[in-house]
Amino acid sequence: MSGVYTLNLDVVVYCDFDSEYGSVFTYLSPSTKSITDISSLYNVHSLVVLRHLRENRKQYTAKVEQISAFDGVPLSVKFNSNVGYNGPINTQMGPFIHLGIVPAASITARVTQQGWSIQGTDYTFTNCDVNPSSYFVFLLNEANASYITTSTGDVLIEPVGSAWVTQAINANVDIPSNFFVKDYELHFGGCGARLYGSYMYTGVGQIKGVALGLKSNLPTRLG
Repeated sequence: MSGVYTLNLDVVVYCDFDSEYGSVFTYLSPSTKSITDISSLYNVHSLVVLRHLRENRKQYTAKVEQISAFDGVPLSVKFNSNVGYNGPINTQMGPFIHLGIVPAASITARVTQQGWSIQGTDYTFTNCDVNPSSYFVFLLNEANASYITTSTGDVLIEPVGSAWVTQAINANVDIPSNFFVKDYELHFGGCGARLYGSYMYTGVGQIKGVALGLKSNLPTRLG
C-alpha cells in the first residue's frame, strides 16, 4: 500500500501505488544525505513524474519523457552526480537529485531541436549555441545556501520552461509535504530556458516545492 518506507537507516522513500500513471512511483526523501545506487529504486528509464506543490497547497503531477527526436534515449537519474550531462550552477545547494534528459554528447550542433515531452506532448526549442544543458535538478540544500546570482537570471521560453507546471494535472493521491524540496534548477540551453526555485508562474503563483517520482513496473523491493 502507498506510504513511507525505510530502506535503511539513511534512505527513506514514499511509494505511491495509486498513481494516475499506473504501476508504482517511488519518491526519495530530501532528508537523504547519500544513496549508493539510486537506480535500485526504479526499473523504468523512459518516464518519470514531476510533482509540484502550489501556493494553494494542492499537488499536481506531469509525466516527463523524451521528445520524439530522442525516442529510445533513456532518462538519467543520479544522486549528487551528473556524469554524461551538464551539472547544476548551484552546486552549493547540494546534495542534489539530477534528472538528465538529453545527454551532453548528443548535443553537438547548432540549430537542433531539443526539449522534453510533458503529458505526451513535445515541447521543443532550437539550440542556438550548442550549450548541452538539458536537466532538472532537485536541490536538497543541506546547508540552506542561497542561489548564485547570474547576470541573466531566470530565462523562460514558453512553453519549454513552463509546460511541467501549466500542463500538470491534479494528483490522485497526495504525498507527504516533507518529500518536496523548495529549491530546484531547470536548464535547457542554449536559448531554451533557465529557472530557479524562486520563479512565479502567472495564474499559479509560487511553486512551493518539487518532487521526482521514479517508476517501477513491478513493486519496489522494500526492506
